[in-house]
Amino acid sequence: SEFMLMMRVRLSVLAGLLLSVVGTAAFSSLSSFQPRFGAADVSFQTGGRSGSCRLSPTMLVGVPKQVLVTGASGRTGFFVFQKLRQLEKEFFAKGLVHSENGAKKLERLGASLGDSEAIKASNKKMRDMGMPADDEEPEVYIGDILNKDTLVDPMDQCDCLVILTSGVPKLRKREIFKTVLSKLIGKQRMPNFYYDRMPEEVDWIGCKNQIDMAKEKGVEHIVLVSSMGVTPAKNTPENTLNKLGGGDILVWKAKAEAYLKEQGIAYTIIHPGGLVNKPGGERELVVGIDDELLDNFEAKGATRAIPREDVAELVVQSLRYKDLVANKSFDVVSKDVGVGRVTDDWYKLLSEIP
Repeated sequence: SEFMLMMRVRLSVLAGLLLSVVGTAAFSSLSSFQPRFGAADVSFQTGGRSGSCRLSPTMLVGVPKQVLVTGASGRTGFFVFQKLRQLEKEFFAKGLVHSENGAKKLERLGASLGDSEAIKASNKKMRDMGMPADDEEPEVYIGDILNKDTLVDPMDQCDCLVILTSGVPKLRKREIFKTVLSKLIGKQRMPNFYYDRMPEEVDWIGCKNQIDMAKEKGVEHIVLVSSMGVTPAKNTPENTLNKLGGGDILVWKAKAEAYLKEQGIAYTIIHPGGLVNKPGGERELVVGIDDELLDNFEAKGATRAIPREDVAELVVQSLRYKDLVANKSFDVVSKDVGVGRVTDDWYKLLSEIP
């Protein structure tokens, strides 16, 4: 695309300037030059000598931030990935998914899985013969957050990480039938939920693996989408969310948050209210801290819920206005449609967070 061509030209010019500064005469050839939207390794050879330099995004004016979204095929993660792709001059989005089906979902947005193994092998043969042949950089990766080895390539050269992986409680059809039947005969019954993977695995171990790899790879900003209810006053065995499937999901989310805060990486932790599948961009959002909105949301004219698409937009704006939300943890809910003023001044909203 014209934008990609512009980026390649800009990187080529900057590489030339760097070489002149260190006193080399000229490039006789570029043995390897793969510009990326994050940091780029540039190798060169001149006068019988070779060398390399690493171009940091901070050295390149206008180069998009490279962002990895994990859980990118999920209901909220998909919105985040989609929005970032629409802002290609600001962000280069990569998505991590758990399955082939998840990858296909992102491919429908135009995202690439990169070259096939056959094409990579062909490209390598061409390079071995001294011919230029670059592999296409993937935008979609299939991996497992419980296997750190599968996080290496997706996290490579990323500036930011958005964590949207979470344990998901599920309900069997027979449980729905039993619950409805109990209600019909005047009895209250709590349906039994289950997890494919328990929250301890996903929300603690898997989240920790992502944080560790981000730190190892030099990621500069981590946005973690967690949940309201993680404060000690609310995070009790009696909390309904903790009871679901016996997963204690808030316990493990709180542990992951505490771990993230200890790592010395700029973080932003977002605690959305109940996630609903309704259109975004139609409501006023309300922010708070320390679960205060769980008790006083009505006093603020709000509900306990928020559309997933609005949470996704908040993630994008948190990446954009990092300085306003760095090392902050906050809650967010929304008002009903038609109540208040639709949130569109994101700088103002994020500036209100203590």
